[in-house]
Amino acid sequence: GGTACVVTGQPFDTAKVKMQTFPDMYKGLVDCFVKTYKQVGFRGFYKGTTPALLANIAENSVLFMCYGFCQQIVRRIVGVDRKTKLRLVIKIWLV
Repeated sequence: GGTACVVTGQPFDTAKVKMQTFPDMYKGLVDCFVKTYKQVGFRGFYKGTTPALLANIAENSVLFMCYGFCQQIVRRIVGVDRKTKLRLVIKIWLV
C-alpha cells in the first residue's frame, strides 16, 4: 500500500517541488508536467523516489507499532485479555 502511494503520488510531488523552487518557470501544473517530460523524460517524475519510499516505510512501521502499543494500553485500562476484540469492548463500554 505504501509503495503504491509513493509511486502514484511521486510525479505530483516532483511537480509541486519544481513549481515551488522555480515559481516563474512554470505557468501551472500541466505546463510543469509537459516541460519536465520534454527535458528529462518519464524518469524525471520519479527522481527522489527511493528516499520517499524509505520514509514512507519508516512512517508506516512507527504507526503500526504505536497502534499496537495503544491497543495494549486500552486493554490494560479496560481490563480485558489479548484475545478479546477491542471492537466488542468499545461497543459495550459506550452503551
